[in-house]
Amino acid sequence: TSLYEISKGDQKIYLGGTIHVLRDSDYPLPAEFEQAYEKAQILVLETDPKKSNSPEFGQQFAQAFMYSGGKNLEQDLQPTLWKELQSYADKNQFPLDQMSMFKAVFVSLTMSITEMEKRGYGLGQGVDMYFFQKANRAKKPVQKLESAKEMLEHMSSLADLDANQVIKSALQDMKKMDSALVAALEYWRAGKLEQLDQAMAQDMRRDTPDVYQRLLIDRNQMWLPKIERLFTTPEIELVLVGALHLSEKEGLLAQLKARGYKIKSYQLTK
Repeated sequence: TSLYEISKGDQKIYLGGTIHVLRDSDYPLPAEFEQAYEKAQILVLETDPKKSNSPEFGQQFAQAFMYSGGKNLEQDLQPTLWKELQSYADKNQFPLDQMSMFKAVFVSLTMSITEMEKRGYGLGQGVDMYFFQKANRAKKPVQKLESAKEMLEHMSSLADLDANQVIKSALQDMKKMDSALVAALEYWRAGKLEQLDQAMAQDMRRDTPDVYQRLLIDRNQMWLPKIERLFTTPEIELVLVGALHLSEKEGLLAQLKARGYKIKSYQLTK
């Protein structure tokens, strides 16, 4: 699976790559994740799901992507691309009139979430949220790698990316969403991080490299010192991050290996 034991000397942590959106039918999760959770004394997530899913955060998030001075998305897009977006909106009952007051990245994200929800995927049903709720019920300590404020800063730094590039990429993604989601789940369960990266991140690296840099590489660099500090504690932590944070040479696995940590796939024990 996409779960690893990272060690240095006698100290170790478990580091798991997750999928943030799942359907009810995608449960149960791989047994390795459940066992690592039971063995760990502390759960460590990317951010605090309670705060990042709050209405206040949603409001701040939307505000960060709103146009000012009466401008809108249509003015930022080439006429042919705006027509293509209108055509998509008409066919898929997407409320473009209301959404055009927001910048391209926000519109792109909303398109993705809306399409995933139509297919039964929910942000509240992902691996991270599942274990967060489980830890809350068991009163197991939960820590985070970044605050909701830091996450908002990373996301809002994307507000002024080239709208044409973002919307063009989003429309292409919508066309292959079904096959991409099926492939992502299959590769995630099998721990095929390289194939998962090709299915989910290759286009992002090519079409919107700034998004890839800011959402994956920059955050990995910010998280690394915090992850390394976990090796100085007596407890075993289970660290869960989106699976794309583990792959490629900028990924957490390669970065930890370069720092002298031993990495092996998590194996179920009796």
